[in-house]
Amino acid sequence: MVVQDRQQRSAESRQDDWDDDAEREEEAVDPLSHAEAVTLFGERALRPSRMTPGKVVLAQVIVTLLSALCWAVFASESAPSGWSALFGGAVCFVPSGFFAFRLWMARERTSVGGLVVGEAIKVFATVALFVLVVVLYRDLRWVPMLVTFLLALKIYWVALAIR
Repeated sequence: MVVQDRQQRSAESRQDDWDDDAEREEEAVDPLSHAEAVTLFGERALRPSRMTPGKVVLAQVIVTLLSALCWAVFASESAPSGWSALFGGAVCFVPSGFFAFRLWMARERTSVGGLVVGEAIKVFATVALFVLVVVLYRDLRWVPMLVTFLLALKIYWVALAIR
């Protein structure tokens, strides 16, 4: 008897949850006008960004080359450190370049699903490139590779700050 009462109360509470969801769906959400958006976010937030995906990838390439050059000049084992740094940066900017190219190709018909698929491809490509570098380059130096990878990866934050 007690079990049946609990089941009945549970079914009633689930029904109430469904009713609340239906009421929420019926409520219309009015979009912000331009003046309301400016008041809420500020005029600067509504301007288009100066940083394009292509500029971000170019900055990643430049940071990678500078880091590889520094590792090649200042490291004790200069050649393997320089190459390791170059490969670490490439692990970051090659998938980013493909993602930026994909965005550019779909600029007329962008969608959230396309962005999610592109980001998933980028993550898997990054992991695959890491595996390729580790397996194929026998003189790999981990520190230069990872430091350069992280420097190139942080370009996204710099681009966001420059926006």
